Amino acid sequence: MVTHRQAHITSVNGTETSALEIGDRGLSYGDGLFETMRVIRGKVPLLQYHVTRFVEGLERLNIGSVRRLKKQFQDQVNAALPLLQGEAILKIIVTRGHGGRGYVPPGRPEPSLILQAYDYPDWPRSYFSKGIDVVRCSHRLSSQPALAGIKHLNRLDQVLASAELGRASEGLMCDQQGRYIEGTKSNLLVFMPGRVLTPAIVDCGVKGTLRAFLLEHQEKLGLPIEESGIDEAILAEASGLAMFNGVFGVWPVKSLDGRIMALDPNVRRINAFLNQKLDYSLPV
Repeated sequence: MVTHRQAHITSVNGTETSALEIGDRGLSYGDGLFETMRVIRGKVPLLQYHVTRFVEGLERLNIGSVRRLKKQFQDQVNAALPLLQGEAILKIIVTRGHGGRGYVPPGRPEPSLILQAYDYPDWPRSYFSKGIDVVRCSHRLSSQPALAGIKHLNRLDQVLASAELGRASEGLMCDQQGRYIEGTKSNLLVFMPGRVLTPAIVDCGVKGTLRAFLLEHQEKLGLPIEESGIDEAILAEASGLAMFNGVFGVWPVKSLDGRIMALDPNVRRINAFLNQKLDYSLPV
């Protein structure tokens, strides 16, 4: 069983506190962004990818000064890292701050930057070696190209889909057309004869940082990864599936809706690559 602990470090705008103004637009409207980062021995291996996605989100939502918020993001991470031992998870949230009543954003926002640090979850080793149980979620992702790819605070689709998991470790989510896009907390790899597919993120879904890393390093990995539409026919032809993100690495799928699936050997290959390039210390 995975244990979930409360954050042991919480700061708002650089001050250690858990207090946030009740009128903050992040609470009222989900008006903001977040990044969840894996920390290993005082470093965030995928930091540059988190910063890149964070900046893209700031530009899309026009929250405030991109330059200032990017610097605050990096400064907050750098200040927290020396306080963390071994492995941990850092979460950075930025909201548009207080804006009074109504949807119209303030002309000169004063964003709130929140940092939380958590102990790293104790994932069972079997998730890596024997795989995880996955179910198809009936709740579908909302289509909105303006928000696709970024980690905005509106996660109700994931909340509602996660309520369907039961004892499964992850759920597979579709877009409104029935194409498979991602898990409730991870991206998807589909292993096909001679190639690997990952769903294209166009109208909905999150472009994960590990997804970006693997797409960028596929030549060094020696495993071509293609962004593609994933429908039921492709899923039926797959030799294996895996769920992956920047926090836990890659988990093979051992069953989908109770149907036993083969474990593709490329999962071990990818996790070994992450150990080599990012010092992830994953079981392989």
